[in-house]
Amino acid sequence: MPMLHGCAFPGCSTFTLSTYCVEHELLVRALKESERTHTASLDEHVEDAAMSADPAGETQEPATF
Repeated sequence: MPMLHGCAFPGCSTFTLSTYCVEHELLVRALKESERTHTASLDEHVEDAAMSADPAGETQEPATF
């Protein structure tokens, strides 16, 4: 039979069957989603920078006559 225990969020005294109470469960999920989106956007910027970088280090100098 399930037992109630305290929410795992620091300072919360709400009893729950889950790890977190409903309020903190939503907060933790939003935080994780925010981190995922932030990481994905950073990955896109890194890929864009890698695509535009000169991998061989050879830049074309204009010819001088």
